[in-house]
Amino acid sequence: MRLLESELVSHSFDGIIALHTDDTSQGFYGFAHGATLTKHLIEPALKAAEEFLPRNADDVIDGFPASNGIIRKGFQGVLSAPPIVGPRPFEIVMETPAAAPTYLKEAAFVAALRTILIHYRELIAYAPNL
Repeated sequence: MRLLESELVSHSFDGIIALHTDDTSQGFYGFAHGATLTKHLIEPALKAAEEFLPRNADDVIDGFPASNGIIRKGFQGVLSAPPIVGPRPFEIVMETPAAAPTYLKEAAFVAALRTILIHYRELIAYAPNL
């Protein structure tokens, strides 16, 4: 764990994206810190992933309130930057249903990741003009 934290501190990543499978979910869902990232990165990523897997429409996912496949709070211990890292990288968790076929989980993750990267670049390019 210390080695991973050391890497996160020394490289000053712009973002951290964690990919997981969830054995209790029937659909793809995501989590991000902050309303701006949720709106501009998670929502388009979930839409892209829906080409391969359904979105989790539950009102509660993993014990957290959810809306349209998005949760706003996560478990303690989910991969995130150490507190000393600044500026803070964006932090996103994407989860597929464990029961889905592997090729669909992989395709959904790829679609979501491509969409996150495209929208992040657009957001960063636009941000200086705010």
